[in-house]
Amino acid sequence: MNIRFLIPWLTLGLLAAGGCSKVYEIKVLTDFNRSAEFSSFHTFAHSGMTDREIEIGPSDNKSPLRNRIKEMVNKQLAAKGLQQVGLEDRPDLLVHLAFAVNEADKYKKATLLVNLAESSKKKMVWQAVITETVGDSLEKNFEVADKGVAEAFKNYPPPK
Repeated sequence: MNIRFLIPWLTLGLLAAGGCSKVYEIKVLTDFNRSAEFSSFHTFAHSGMTDREIEIGPSDNKSPLRNRIKEMVNKQLAAKGLQQVGLEDRPDLLVHLAFAVNEADKYKKATLLVNLAESSKKKMVWQAVITETVGDSLEKNFEVADKGVAEAFKNYPPPK
């Protein structure tokens, strides 16, 4: 094959492969309040969630998809030694989750926001933004989301 034809075909192939690799890509950003005393947090409860700009109460268990995300966060908090309690038990931390999907790009981008607030002061102490470029496989999307949540909590509590 002539080299003049081979180079454009190789270039097209590499561009196509690079474009496909964006599916299931995940980005994680975290931030925290430097004055918060994380060692004083022992319990948590979910204060609700926002799903595509719709507020959902803490006791809404109708969506198995939302519950799977909630369980991913619960698992990470439990691994850090925090115990889940009810809102009526006055938890140390309130967990609020927010979901969004942006379909404006070539790929769908799903964003999960995990906010932890000190319940006594109603002041945010820690936040994670997990963005995933999703694909057609729901199970693969959840697998990657679970990795993103684990990555976000890797440095929780933050170092002094």
